Amino acid sequence: MAVNWTNPYENACDFKFKGSLHTHTPNPASRCGSVPIGELAGIYKRMGLSFMAVTNHNYLTDLAGESSPGFCVLPGIEIDIATKRHFGVVHADASKIHYDPKASQQELIDRNVSAGALVTLHHPDWQLREHYTIDELLSLNGYDGIEIYNSIVERLDGSPLSTAKWDRLLASGRRVLGFANQDFHELCDASFCCNAAACADNSASSIFAALKAGRFYCHNGVSILKLGRNGDVVRVATANAKLIRFVGPGGVVLKKVKGVSAEFEFLPDSPANFYVRVECLGEGEEISFSQPFFRCAAAEPVESVNSLTLRLASL
Repeated sequence: MAVNWTNPYENACDFKFKGSLHTHTPNPASRCGSVPIGELAGIYKRMGLSFMAVTNHNYLTDLAGESSPGFCVLPGIEIDIATKRHFGVVHADASKIHYDPKASQQELIDRNVSAGALVTLHHPDWQLREHYTIDELLSLNGYDGIEIYNSIVERLDGSPLSTAKWDRLLASGRRVLGFANQDFHELCDASFCCNAAACADNSASSIFAALKAGRFYCHNGVSILKLGRNGDVVRVATANAKLIRFVGPGGVVLKKVKGVSAEFEFLPDSPANFYVRVECLGEGEEISFSQPFFRCAAAEPVESVNSLTLRLASL
């Protein structure tokens, strides 16, 4: 289930299974969710979603019998480190998820990743003093990705969007995935912000494998039909995009195309595009995001974010 960083969407098609990996439900230990699992699953299913992960704070919820035909409920947990630096751990098998309140964040990341779990750092830009500074993100290692969009923060302090920090991580040489989650607490938090996975079916094992391998895009209104790479050319086709942006190191927009489809060609002699990711913008606030495509499979020389930004500015 390793990510193919040169083309995360190799052999992928039909991103028809959508879901959120950050959901809170009523639980005496968590005390932040208000809607029972079965009721929430029914709401999501009527909205067209296919899965969710239950991630109550510092508590692994018993999900026996909660999945139903057409809807998968994945086990998970949101771990809090000294009330800050929340992160999610999700797996198809609950027995592979590890939590120890005495362990450090890095120890918990290492142990869960070693067990094959999916580890995501949550809402980096929540609160006025952001939840994770870029230095804090860089100080941790081994996690699968970060939330690049957390829709609940639309009604809280801070910013729901964290693509700037994602680009700084990618530009520094980190290869991390981007996730879009709802962080559901109340009925008003239900939205179409989700992860659209390309997998054979909506079984726990199939969905989890696609997420772990990066075969999904972050959906927030624009439906992506095809994503992929042929040689040095990255192509995207959508149902309803108005503008497509190809974004490179440091958040630099390398190319913009008006329309529902577009392509981008890597230039091997250009330091400005050792990776590219795709943003598809639609009507109003609609926007969906691809995972990054790296030019080469092998890691390229890592530069500091500052030095890379200065060099890009001189091009």
